[in-house]
Amino acid sequence: MLGSGGQGTVHAVPNRLIDGRWPVAYKEYDRTTLGRVDRPVLERLVELPGRLAEADARLLHERTAWPVAVVERGGRLAGFLMRQVPPVFDTPLRLTTRYVQKLAQVQLLLNTDDYLAARDLAIDDVFRLGFLLDTARAMADFHRLGLAVGDLSPNNLLFSRETVPRCFFLDCDAMRLDGASALPQIETTDWEVPGGQGEELTTPASDAYKFTLLCVRLLAGDQSTRDAAAAQRAGADVHELVDRGLDRAPTSRPSLAEWIGPLQRAVEAARAQPRISATVPPGPGPGVPDAAPTAAGPPPSRATRPPGRPAPTRPPTATRPVTRSPRRAGTAGKVALAVVLLLCGVTRISSCVDDPHSGPAADERSTMSGDGPRQPSTASRDQAAVLAEILARSKQDRRTIAPAVEKVTRCLDPTGAAADFRQAGAGRREVLSRVTAIETDQLPRGAELHANLVSALRHSAAADDAYARWASAVARHGCGSSAMRGTDRRTGDRESRAATAAKQRFVALWNPFARQSGHPVLSYRDI
Repeated sequence: MLGSGGQGTVHAVPNRLIDGRWPVAYKEYDRTTLGRVDRPVLERLVELPGRLAEADARLLHERTAWPVAVVERGGRLAGFLMRQVPPVFDTPLRLTTRYVQKLAQVQLLLNTDDYLAARDLAIDDVFRLGFLLDTARAMADFHRLGLAVGDLSPNNLLFSRETVPRCFFLDCDAMRLDGASALPQIETTDWEVPGGQGEELTTPASDAYKFTLLCVRLLAGDQSTRDAAAAQRAGADVHELVDRGLDRAPTSRPSLAEWIGPLQRAVEAARAQPRISATVPPGPGPGVPDAAPTAAGPPPSRATRPPGRPAPTRPPTATRPVTRSPRRAGTAGKVALAVVLLLCGVTRISSCVDDPHSGPAADERSTMSGDGPRQPSTASRDQAAVLAEILARSKQDRRTIAPAVEKVTRCLDPTGAAADFRQAGAGRREVLSRVTAIETDQLPRGAELHANLVSALRHSAAADDAYARWASAVARHGCGSSAMRGTDRRTGDRESRAATAAKQRFVALWNPFARQSGHPVLSYRDI
């Protein structure tokens, strides 16, 4: 086992191919999810390729990790087989002094140009618009086949860095087929539809809204913006689609098919513009960063590229015709669990509560006065040492938040999540009491530094408390109830955003001095 899927664990299945071509993986549901799976709908998803024309069946297998067979243990549902993630969607990521091999999740691209360049992820608008075009085409085809994606988020959508960018969808057992769903519908934090409880989830209209968010955020290099202005540089037609796509009224949003023509024209217009660098520079592609990367900045020169990786600008390989699966409607494949061995590497990264957007660290602006930075005094070093020790404790508390979010949003253990949030909140208040008592007057802009840290911790504690109430309400009323998107959730999100803003201001003041005094440079996600 090498990882987990949205509601369970994913393994590779050796020596098995779909239609003699695509390697197979097995997704084993966890115990909590098994009780919520609608097996007849899951079997309909498995049977779907066999009911389609050959070209449409091939489309599903090429675009998605589609369920292809139900797996039983002791006569009971255990999980399903699906296609493994193709290698082109699993690429290296530059860290501090090395590269790691990770999934190319779209969440990585929703960051600033400096952040992307520091990780060898540099892209331009030709790539961005080309990826959006490919995704729009795939989703338009899904809608034509009676499918709705639903939880379209940067975690379960992958990208390739071939000459022509491509998309690939994970967690396909959560898609709806002709209005029926094998799993309860959920939404990723900050990717919710705007209609609140009045809008139905997982419809072509909700897909249209979330695709519009993807368009705006990819063009803006931002994890959470909803500002349509970012689409202006893609041309008037795309900008007009974004304005319509962000409408709160589902019937006002353009279909995915309407995006194709304007995006094609936008790609051609972007290609005609002079470019400083290629869409994808020679070197490794993107992946998923460590849970708490350091503040963004120029990458160290000692990082060693992994050997044997083809240049990502290579042309795509030719595709072969795919023979149609022998399965037919009405018979879902059943496969013995004994064939299952190792994982193929399909992961799902949860959102973070204090910072539900996994963007880069805040800009680090110099806080020193005069012609150049002053050397820290003994008094300032002493105050910094006390503050650094407190920040280390805050970082430890912070690590409990992301797993707690996953427990609630995936309905894995909301009761346990509530306890985790309460524990984190208690830790924040302890850190807050210590911060309130220390002196920072000898640090550069010490009063401002102190005020921002106090504000960040207060808002974080308030967010933890609200999320604890949210998790408890979900545990009491059920994952399909209105509690999942109720007042406590919204309060937690609001406090979390305020905390993030204060943290960004703090690290921008702290990091330049930390470098001089030998203390850790922080990302705002470390607080």
